[in-house]
Amino acid sequence: MSDSVPDELWLGRILPSLLVHEAVCVRATCRVKAALVTAALLVERIDGSLARHSLTGLIDIDRTAPLPFSYVLRAAYVLEQGSNEWPGMGRFIRLAAIYRLTPANGLPLVLSAQWLTAHLPSRTAFHQLPLAMAIYRLFSHLLTDEGTSLALQPADDGSYWIGNLWTFRVVPLGELPGGHPYAYGYKRTDPVIRSDRFLYLSFSAFLMHAVFLWWSDGEGVVGHRRVLEAHIGHGDCRYGRLLTDNITEDQGITVDYRRDRGDLNAADARDERNVIVSGFRPNETVASHLLVWNGRIDLFTTERRTADRPQPLSVRFQVSIGAVRRLLRPFGLERDVIDRGTVVG
Repeated sequence: MSDSVPDELWLGRILPSLLVHEAVCVRATCRVKAALVTAALLVERIDGSLARHSLTGLIDIDRTAPLPFSYVLRAAYVLEQGSNEWPGMGRFIRLAAIYRLTPANGLPLVLSAQWLTAHLPSRTAFHQLPLAMAIYRLFSHLLTDEGTSLALQPADDGSYWIGNLWTFRVVPLGELPGGHPYAYGYKRTDPVIRSDRFLYLSFSAFLMHAVFLWWSDGEGVVGHRRVLEAHIGHGDCRYGRLLTDNITEDQGITVDYRRDRGDLNAADARDERNVIVSGFRPNETVASHLLVWNGRIDLFTTERRTADRPQPLSVRFQVSIGAVRRLLRPFGLERDVIDRGTVVG
């Protein structure tokens, strides 16, 4: 029956509705329509995935002709995975570029045929890790911090390591005590991570925190510094809301973690949060984030000052302060942080 369906209908309606591995099954089992599933068709699928995940210009394939079918098949398959995880990795890549963790020749990061063939001999090989970690692994070998590779590496005890960081491991949902705040909304595709005294809400949060905590002071990273601090207090409900409320992407993205000294049952665990307000959107060149911790709110930025004291911060750091105001205004913290905080940079 499928043999009698016109090629135009296959190309226009049927093949676009199939997942990549389903389209390849057509190539393998339907002799008449096999010629329709080509490398060029898969490249179109790749371009569609890049656009859908906002990855155009961040991730790409090697487009040097001729393109082996097996290569574009692997690339098309992995880019089709992770409707939430790929966009998150795109935001990470934008920050990584600002902090000079990406190659000297810039973006996009190219998924090479050699690497995909060596490390992804099958679909099963890709799915050995939680999806967010599997996606990071695809390009992590292209990132460096002061010459040290940031490739995701397995350790002998079932944990992992990246660069010179402490080892870390996935915390399964069943390991979290009843009522633990990270059990609610647990994502197996982007799981809770344990690294020494830190517990991270997700692998994505772990990566973002690593940028600010460990990878922000390397060679070529000009001007990453704390410029403002404000002591608000643990008991202030506005501080509590900023620490725990959902924040929309137009305001910023959150990086949640807690210091529990390695004890999931710790009664005195301290929650902290980074709120990234700039540097993760397309065309942004300044990375700015608030550190919400221990009753304080601190502003860090890579923005170069455009004026010196006694000019106000809104003049000296226009991009950062504008983004912070938009975030803090709904919480009623704008004046207490920006206008009454202590300028330190």
